[in-house]
This record gives sequence, C-alpha cells and structure tokens, in this order.
Amino acid sequence: MIGAFLLAKDVNLDYYKSHFHIQDAVLLNEHERKAHTRLIFSVINPIFERSTRFILKELMRLSANTCMYFEIHDKTIIPTIFHELVHVRSRRFPHFLDKKWDHERYIPPITQGQTNESTHIDGKERDPQDEIESPFALCFTTKRLLSEPKIVKNSRIVVVGASDTGISFIEALLSIGYLQFTNIVLIAPGGLSHHHIGDKRAQNLKSYSTSYTQQELKRLMLETRVRVINARMVDIDRSDKNIILDDDNKIIPYDTLVLAMGLQDKTLPSLGFASRGIAPISEDKKHLEGLLSVDDPKLYDHLRLGGTLMNALTNRRRPQNCVIYGRSLHSYACIKGLINRGMRPE
Repeated sequence: MIGAFLLAKDVNLDYYKSHFHIQDAVLLNEHERKAHTRLIFSVINPIFERSTRFILKELMRLSANTCMYFEIHDKTIIPTIFHELVHVRSRRFPHFLDKKWDHERYIPPITQGQTNESTHIDGKERDPQDEIESPFALCFTTKRLLSEPKIVKNSRIVVVGASDTGISFIEALLSIGYLQFTNIVLIAPGGLSHHHIGDKRAQNLKSYSTSYTQQELKRLMLETRVRVINARMVDIDRSDKNIILDDDNKIIPYDTLVLAMGLQDKTLPSLGFASRGIAPISEDKKHLEGLLSVDDPKLYDHLRLGGTLMNALTNRRRPQNCVIYGRSLHSYACIKGLINRGMRPE
C-alpha cells in the first residue's frame, strides 16, 4: 500500500478566480478546463514520503489533470504533501459590509455544452459573485511545479514581532514557489491575535491594523508553515548571532534577524512602571498591582473570562473600578471588550 487519494471530477474554477489571486500564480490559458481537480483526501505510507513528488505526478497523469487544488478549512487535517503545495492568498473585497452591494452584476453567458445544473462540478453551490470572503484557504500545484525541483534554503531566519511588517515579510518568503524555507522562526509575544479572539469579535480588547484581518491571518496558516514562539526578546548577542528570550533565557540562533515589533505604547515606561506581563524588568522599572498596558503580551490572559482580575471587575457585590487612560482606538476597543465580558459601564 503506497497511499490513498480522493479527487473531485471538476472544480468551481470561477469561484477560485473571484475569491483568490490564483491567476497571479497559474497561467490558466495553459491548462484545459477539464484538467482542474481538487484533492479531497490523501494519505501516503511513511515509507514512501520521500517520493511524494513522483506520487503526485503519477496521480495527475492517471487522472488526466494538470492543476490540482486543496482546500483547508478550520478542522482540516494538514496532509503530509502540504510542503509540495503553493499557498494562494485570498482576495479582499473593497468594502467592510456584510451585505452585497446594490449594483448591476455581470452574469457570464452559458457556453455550449454547459448547463446551470452541472452535477459533477465540485462546489457548484458556491456563488462566484457573492462578495463574501472565502471561509477556507487554498493551495495548489501543477505538473510543471512538480517537475521543477525546489531550492531548499536552510538559513535560520528569525522575525521578531507579529506586526504587519513581520507577517508580510514571512508571507513574501513563503510565496516564492521555487524556494523552500525550512527554518523560519516568528517570535510573537502573546501569540498571534486570532488565537485569542477567534470568530468572536466581541472578545477583542485592542484595535488591530486593517492590513490583515483576523480571517486572513487564520487562512495564512503561519503556525503550520513556520515556527511560532510565544515569547519576548530581552537581549541580542550580535557576536554569536543569538537572541535571548524571557522564557528561562532561551537562546534562538539566527543567520538573518528581522526586527518588526511595530508601534508600542510607551506611557508606562516613561513613568517608571512596567506592565504586569513584562518580565524580567530593568532596575529603573517596577510593577504595580493591577497596572496593565494595552501592549502587554499577556493582556488576554490577565483579562480572560473566569480569571482573578475579571472576577474582581465583574463582582456584583463588591465591584472594582477600572480606569482606562487614553483616547485612541485601543482605549475604545478595550472599553467595548470589558463591557462584553460582563463589566458594568457605570
């Protein structure tokens, strides 16, 4: 037994084109319309994993396909062939509304031999013009990509900070189809934002940039493609090319270091204080019980539902006061998040 694969007969190519930047990665004119398929399920015997490329080429030859897609939903198990696929970024519609625009839409004509009720098309119920971001991530591969060997880059690339710059830098590296980076590390204090919020926008405690929405971050699947470390950098050893983390002075070596921490609030450091989740701290800084910064890497842990701090703030008998300093978007988002967690606004 070498492996088992399940393929769809046809795909809703119009939906892929309208919801993903697939035309930037695939020359669709070089592929016949019937040569597109979707991989639904795959499993390979671990003994033959080193021949994954050959197996995929034979799979496409036997099925008479030249382009194969793979959809990754929230509960999809990542297959062992994932490193041979190329990730396609989803399209962002030019609005923030949850309803369709009221404008005339172009309805493509039905070509000869094509019907509206094609029963063999996979995903035929999806509307290419629904103006709603796709709920899944998309990867693909072609015969040509499988025939071209990837150049393996083992350079140790460390990115400090999960800001827009850091994430876009990693995305740019991973989008190069002929290169395979095997050692990319992302140092993200507090983890990635969508780990804390998920699909519940009401649980948000701070404002985020619109360069990457929470859904886009989830569909990038950085946890699967790179190594994400939930820690904070405290020092850099430039002579030995190491960075030191606050996690028991853990050392991460690097060949290329990218610092992309982004903008951070400096109100507390200017007053000689450090937020509750910052440790270790310098001698000129000190902690104060109940004092938090919006950029605290453990902000969501401190203000989690059922935690000691939130229980004190939502206690009906002896309610505690909460003072929020500032008038930025972070302040309003924090106020809204605390109210949604059960704190009274009075």
